[in-house]
Order: sequence, then C-alpha cells, then structure tokens
Amino acid sequence: MDKSKKAFFDTIKNSISQIVSGDDMRDTKNAHDQRKKAVETELEFAIIILATEIMRISGNNTSNTEEALLSFLKKNFGMRSMALRRRQISDHIFVGPQPYTKMACEQIKSLATHESKFEIIRLLYSLAAADDLLRSSETAVIQKIARYLDIREAELKNISEQYLQTHSPFAILEIDETNSLTDVKIAYRKMVLKYHPDKREHTVSDEEANKKFREIKKAYEQIVERLKI
Repeated sequence: MDKSKKAFFDTIKNSISQIVSGDDMRDTKNAHDQRKKAVETELEFAIIILATEIMRISGNNTSNTEEALLSFLKKNFGMRSMALRRRQISDHIFVGPQPYTKMACEQIKSLATHESKFEIIRLLYSLAAADDLLRSSETAVIQKIARYLDIREAELKNISEQYLQTHSPFAILEIDETNSLTDVKIAYRKMVLKYHPDKREHTVSDEEANKKFREIKKAYEQIVERLKI
C-alpha cells in the first residue's frame, strides 16, 4: 500500500479525532465547524475513490458520468472548488483507485450513517448504468464495495434490482453474459412470447406489455451489437 496515501488518511483521522475530543475548547463553534469540514472533506474524497473505480471499468469514464458525480458531490457537500473536484477525479481515473478502495470504505464506515452508505451504492449503480449498459464487471465491483461497507446481501439486492431490470440487457433477457449469440436469440424469442397477448398473464396490462417489449428489443440489440464487436 502507498505509504503516502496511508499517511494522508491517518492525518485526516487524527485531525478529526482531536477536534471531536475537544482539544481546542477555546472556540466551540470554530471546533464544530472544523470537525464538520474535516468529515465532509474525508467523506467526499472517499466517495471519489469509489466512484472513479466504477468509471474506469469498460471505459465508462465519460462527460456524463463525470457530471453525474460532480452533481452528487455538489448536492451533498456544497459548491467547494469544482476545479479541485475535477482534478481529483482525473487523478484517480489515471492512477487507478483500486488499491485504496477498501481504505476508502473503512473511512466511510467510520464517518457515514448506514442510510448514507445506501446513497453511495445508488450513486455507483447510476454511474455504472450511465451508458445504458450495466455490465457484470461493474456489478461485481459494486458488490465488493458493498461488502467492504458492511451492507448485507439482502439490502444490496433491494437496490441492485432497480438497476438490473432496466439497465442490464442480460438480466432483462434472463440469461448470463457467457451465453452465445444463438442462446441470446433463443432467449429473445422466449421473452417476446412471454409478453405476447395470447401468452402473457392476465395481470399484465397492454401498457406494461408494450413497455416490456421495448425493453426486450433494446436489450437484444445491445447484446447483439456487443457480441459482434
């Protein structure tokens, strides 16, 4: 592990501990403001590390994903320096945040509420799905991060299903990414029949069926295009 990186995190943790313990009692408000700023800075930096790991997978580092991340940071941590944020994102995209992922998760666990961790996971899924194609490599990393954050499997499933059913073409066709083109075509026909007026369940309305048809068609086209590359 990079010693300078570990030193950075240790320094931040020590400074926060000193403020929280009330070492500087001369100005209570000032100490509170310093503590709040230190916590926010640490949380923001840790989130950037996790987000950039997702953004690097499968070349998912685009202006859309960067703006989505910046918007999240602005909403949760205020204006601050957008130029600094962009530089931090760029630096971690270039260097690769993987060695620091677990450390960042440890910082988040010590500073954020359990509910806040869910919001971070939702951010990661939204970044992964920014290109309308949620890949297994991306979900695997998010699952790893969730484990580091002590998020239970059942809790993660509640979040992931929202994205898998709309952004994972393989999940939509109910197949695995290792399936062949022939398997994909078979699965596509099977799903189309499933929502055909003569075959579908009576509880499924025409509107729902039409929506599902569009999702199935889009998923099929995405997979075929990918397999032909």
